Amino acid sequence: MTRRFALLALASALALPMAAGSLGCGGPSYVVEGGGPTYLMTNLHPDARRRMTSLNATSPRGGTLLPICTPVTLERINGRTIIFRADTTGLRYIYQLHRSTRAPIEEHVQRYFGTQCPNMAAMTPEDQAGIQNGQVYQGMTKQGVIMAIGYPPEHQTPTLEADTWTYWATGNNRFEVYFANGVVSGIRN
Repeated sequence: MTRRFALLALASALALPMAAGSLGCGGPSYVVEGGGPTYLMTNLHPDARRRMTSLNATSPRGGTLLPICTPVTLERINGRTIIFRADTTGLRYIYQLHRSTRAPIEEHVQRYFGTQCPNMAAMTPEDQAGIQNGQVYQGMTKQGVIMAIGYPPEHQTPTLEADTWTYWATGNNRFEVYFANGVVSGIRN
Protein backbone atom coordinates (compact mmCIF):
# COMPACT_ATOMS: atom_id res chain seq x y z
CA MET A 1 0.00 0.00 0.00
CA THR A 2 1.46 3.39 -0.91
CA ARG A 3 1.87 6.13 1.69
CA ARG A 4 -1.00 8.12 0.17
CA PHE A 5 -3.43 5.22 0.32
CA ALA A 6 -2.23 4.19 3.79
CA LEU A 7 -2.89 7.70 5.08
CA LEU A 8 -6.24 7.79 3.34
CA ALA A 9 -7.15 4.45 4.95
CA LEU A 10 -6.04 5.77 8.33
CA ALA A 11 -8.02 8.95 7.83
CA SER A 12 -11.03 6.85 6.95
CA ALA A 13 -10.59 4.91 10.19
CA LEU A 14 -10.47 8.23 12.06
CA ALA A 15 -13.44 9.51 10.03
CA LEU A 16 -11.25 12.33 8.71
CA PRO A 17 -11.26 12.84 4.95
CA MET A 18 -7.94 14.18 3.64
CA ALA A 19 -6.91 16.22 0.61
CA ALA A 20 -3.45 15.78 -0.90
CA GLY A 21 -1.06 18.71 -0.67
CA SER A 22 2.66 19.33 -0.97
CA LEU A 23 5.43 20.33 1.41
CA GLY A 24 8.35 20.47 -1.01
CA CYS A 25 11.09 17.91 -0.42
CA GLY A 26 9.51 16.42 2.76
CA GLY A 27 7.54 13.83 0.80
CA PRO A 28 3.80 13.69 0.26
CA SER A 29 1.71 15.90 2.49
CA TYR A 30 -1.94 15.62 3.44
CA VAL A 31 -4.21 18.33 4.72
CA VAL A 32 -6.88 16.88 6.96
CA GLU A 33 -10.38 18.21 6.35
CA GLY A 34 -13.63 17.85 8.28
CA GLY A 35 -14.47 14.66 10.12
CA GLY A 36 -15.68 13.84 13.60
CA PRO A 37 -13.96 14.43 16.91
CA THR A 38 -10.38 13.26 17.43
CA TYR A 39 -8.71 12.82 20.83
CA LEU A 40 -5.21 12.33 22.20
CA MET A 41 -4.76 8.70 23.19
CA THR A 42 -1.82 9.45 25.54
CA ASN A 43 -0.44 12.44 27.40
CA LEU A 44 2.11 14.43 25.41
CA HIS A 45 4.78 16.82 26.68
CA PRO A 46 5.50 19.56 24.11
CA ASP A 47 8.31 22.05 24.68
CA ALA A 48 7.80 25.80 25.16
CA ARG A 49 7.49 26.23 21.36
CA ARG A 50 4.72 23.57 21.29
CA ARG A 51 6.96 21.11 19.47
CA MET A 52 7.83 17.52 20.24
CA THR A 53 9.62 14.65 18.56
CA SER A 54 9.00 10.93 18.66
CA LEU A 55 12.07 10.81 20.90
CA ASN A 56 10.94 13.22 23.61
CA ALA A 57 7.20 13.82 23.10
CA THR A 58 6.62 11.67 26.12
CA SER A 59 9.11 13.26 28.51
CA PRO A 60 7.46 14.07 31.83
CA ARG A 61 10.63 15.94 32.79
CA GLY A 62 10.36 18.85 30.45
CA GLY A 63 7.72 20.84 28.70
CA THR A 64 4.08 21.14 29.55
CA LEU A 65 1.44 18.44 29.83
CA LEU A 66 -1.01 18.11 26.96
CA PRO A 67 -3.43 15.67 28.60
CA ILE A 68 -4.92 12.46 27.29
CA CYS A 69 -8.44 12.90 25.87
CA THR A 70 -7.68 16.45 24.71
CA PRO A 71 -9.91 17.05 21.69
CA VAL A 72 -7.70 17.93 18.73
CA THR A 73 -7.94 18.65 15.04
CA LEU A 74 -5.36 17.05 12.76
CA GLU A 75 -4.40 19.75 10.27
CA ARG A 76 -1.54 18.32 8.21
CA ILE A 77 0.34 15.03 7.99
CA ASN A 78 3.41 14.51 5.86
CA GLY A 79 6.22 11.96 5.75
CA ARG A 80 7.77 13.03 9.08
CA THR A 81 5.43 15.58 10.68
CA ILE A 82 1.97 15.78 12.24
CA ILE A 83 0.53 19.25 12.79
CA PHE A 84 -2.49 19.39 15.07
CA ARG A 85 -4.49 21.95 17.03
CA ALA A 86 -5.93 21.58 20.54
CA ASP A 87 -9.60 22.38 20.09
CA THR A 88 -10.07 23.88 23.58
CA THR A 89 -7.20 26.40 23.34
CA GLY A 90 -6.73 26.77 19.58
CA LEU A 91 -2.97 26.27 20.05
CA ARG A 92 -1.13 24.51 17.22
CA TYR A 93 1.40 21.72 17.96
CA ILE A 94 4.02 20.02 15.82
CA TYR A 95 4.98 16.36 16.30
CA GLN A 96 8.01 15.26 14.28
CA LEU A 97 9.54 11.86 13.78
CA HIS A 98 13.13 11.82 15.04
CA ARG A 99 15.71 10.56 12.52
CA SER A 100 16.11 7.35 14.59
CA THR A 101 12.39 6.54 14.33
CA ARG A 102 11.67 3.42 12.29
CA ALA A 103 7.88 3.30 12.41
CA PRO A 104 6.08 5.23 9.65
CA ILE A 105 4.07 8.36 10.35
CA GLU A 106 0.83 6.37 9.96
CA GLU A 107 1.72 4.27 13.00
CA HIS A 108 2.35 7.40 15.07
CA VAL A 109 -1.02 8.83 14.06
CA GLN A 110 -2.69 5.57 15.14
CA ARG A 111 -0.78 5.53 18.45
CA TYR A 112 -1.47 9.10 19.52
CA PHE A 113 -4.82 10.03 17.95
CA GLY A 114 -8.19 8.27 18.04
CA THR A 115 -11.91 8.81 17.64
CA GLN A 116 -12.82 7.81 21.20
CA CYS A 117 -11.27 8.90 24.45
CA PRO A 118 -9.76 5.87 26.25
CA ASN A 119 -11.81 4.50 29.16
CA MET A 120 -9.69 4.78 32.30
CA ALA A 121 -12.41 3.99 34.85
CA ALA A 122 -11.45 0.30 35.22
CA MET A 123 -7.71 1.01 35.53
CA THR A 124 -5.80 0.64 38.79
CA PRO A 125 -5.46 3.63 41.15
CA GLU A 126 -1.72 3.73 40.33
CA ASP A 127 -2.49 3.93 36.60
CA GLN A 128 -5.13 6.61 37.10
CA ALA A 129 -2.78 8.75 39.23
CA GLY A 130 0.08 8.40 36.76
CA ILE A 131 -2.14 9.28 33.80
CA GLN A 132 -3.62 12.26 35.66
CA ASN A 133 -0.14 13.61 36.52
CA GLY A 134 1.69 12.53 33.36
CA GLN A 135 4.18 10.57 35.50
CA VAL A 136 5.28 6.97 36.06
CA TYR A 137 4.62 5.42 39.47
CA GLN A 138 5.53 2.05 40.90
CA GLY A 139 2.70 -0.45 40.39
CA MET A 140 1.48 1.01 37.07
CA THR A 141 0.73 -1.38 34.20
CA LYS A 142 2.42 -1.12 30.81
CA GLN A 143 -0.81 0.27 29.32
CA GLY A 144 -0.98 2.84 32.13
CA VAL A 145 2.60 3.94 31.45
CA ILE A 146 1.84 4.34 27.73
CA MET A 147 -1.22 6.45 28.48
CA ALA A 148 0.69 8.52 31.08
CA ILE A 149 3.87 9.27 29.12
CA GLY A 150 3.42 7.70 25.68
CA TYR A 151 5.40 5.08 23.79
CA PRO A 152 9.13 4.66 24.41
CA PRO A 153 11.44 5.50 21.48
CA GLU A 154 11.69 2.28 19.46
CA HIS A 155 15.42 2.44 18.76
CA GLN A 156 16.05 1.94 22.50
CA THR A 157 12.95 -0.16 23.25
CA PRO A 158 12.27 -2.19 20.10
CA THR A 159 9.46 -4.22 21.70
CA LEU A 160 6.84 -3.38 24.29
CA GLU A 161 7.23 -6.95 25.56
CA ALA A 162 10.58 -5.94 27.11
CA ASP A 163 10.86 -5.55 30.88
CA THR A 164 12.90 -2.34 30.54
CA TRP A 165 11.68 0.67 28.60
CA THR A 166 14.04 3.59 27.90
CA TYR A 167 12.72 7.14 27.56
CA TRP A 168 14.46 10.44 26.86
CA ALA A 169 13.85 13.26 29.31
CA THR A 170 15.63 16.25 27.78
CA GLY A 171 18.68 16.45 25.55
CA ASN A 172 20.80 13.36 26.21
CA ASN A 173 19.20 12.64 29.60
CA ARG A 174 17.25 9.43 29.67
CA PHE A 175 15.49 7.30 32.23
CA GLU A 176 14.46 3.66 32.38
CA VAL A 177 11.20 2.11 33.53
CA TYR A 178 11.51 -1.44 34.85
CA PHE A 179 8.64 -3.93 34.84
CA ALA A 180 8.12 -7.16 36.75
CA ASN A 181 5.04 -9.25 35.91
CA GLY A 182 3.72 -6.44 33.72
CA VAL A 183 3.78 -3.67 36.37
CA VAL A 184 6.36 -0.99 37.14
CA SER A 185 8.87 -2.28 39.66
CA GLY A 186 11.26 0.69 39.50
CA ILE A 187 12.48 3.78 37.66
CA ARG A 188 16.11 4.77 37.19
CA ASN A 189 17.46 8.14 36.04
